[in-house]
Amino acid sequence: MQGPLCEAIALGEFSSWAKQLLNDWQAEDLLQLSFESSIASFCNRAPDAHKVQIAILENGPTSKTGISLLRSSTHELLIVWIGQSFTKEDCSFAVENKLFGIVENPKLSDKRAQDLLVRAAEMRAQKNQLTHLIHSLKGLVLQSESKNTDQELVSEMKTGLGKVEKLIHQSNTHSGSSILPLAQSQGLGDVLLTLSELERTGTLWIRGARPNQEGKIDFLQGKITFAEAGSVHQLKAVYRMFSWETPRFLFNRKAPEAYESGQLIPLEMGLLVEEGEKQALRFKQIERQIPPLELKVDFVPQSLNIKTALSPNDFHTLVQVVEYHFVSDILDYSHSWDIDLLEGLINLKKSGHIKVMSPTSKAV
Repeated sequence: MQGPLCEAIALGEFSSWAKQLLNDWQAEDLLQLSFESSIASFCNRAPDAHKVQIAILENGPTSKTGISLLRSSTHELLIVWIGQSFTKEDCSFAVENKLFGIVENPKLSDKRAQDLLVRAAEMRAQKNQLTHLIHSLKGLVLQSESKNTDQELVSEMKTGLGKVEKLIHQSNTHSGSSILPLAQSQGLGDVLLTLSELERTGTLWIRGARPNQEGKIDFLQGKITFAEAGSVHQLKAVYRMFSWETPRFLFNRKAPEAYESGQLIPLEMGLLVEEGEKQALRFKQIERQIPPLELKVDFVPQSLNIKTALSPNDFHTLVQVVEYHFVSDILDYSHSWDIDLLEGLINLKKSGHIKVMSPTSKAV
């Protein structure tokens, strides 16, 4: 008879929801669990020699403190974080602390959770085998030293052993995890194309180099269902994020069947990325002329006469100036792309059709 998929230890306090879930997983032979309510007590105990353990914690008010304690202990752990919901800050914390994975609002029949537990069990077995091998090699080196074996050979063995230990220590424990810290050298376009080609479901979190540059894009099997950057949404939000310098990315996977999706954005990903990169290039060309977001501008009525000839974009931008005044509001409340509005504002300022206002509403 086949036993449980993996053995694990449940650490800390668990809600009734989490207790029921863990009990169901045990009943289905997904887990064989032991429980320890005090993480501090667990950390104070000497770890099992040369043994890696799988630890399960529930996302709660004190779980981050508990995870930090575990990471500072001498225990070798693969940490799986379960919870009914996770924020982008939680996901960033998970990556920074090298958690094996997170599972958001798992169900009993959730294949995503089963796959993660299987991968954790496989990773645990591999790590335990490597740890046992390292221990055996160390014993061999010590034995060779005691027998006065060629010192140059012993030195080479020590060097090789040190390199292997370093590689194991630096190994990426996120392989196959629910958390994907995407390569930061990629641009937003490359990331979007990758997620589209892999037909991923989940949320991509994006953070730019400047304050308040945070956004997210939801995917359902590689297609965008929702995007948000500040107070703007959908395509306008996506194209705004293309203009952010040195963005950082984090992707939190979800199961398609557990995903509550909105309406798909009806644009093929290649065309979306092509337009986004064009807008990013235009943004780069005017970057030094872009007015501060907090700046207030106003229309100069006497600048218009029978010879005035504004382009459709400049005229539309002038209408937004009359209605909203502040650069941030013009960008947020108008349906036009940010780059079109910014180019319009620069053209109108150069032609004298708008003026910059101080807080006291006097022209500057």
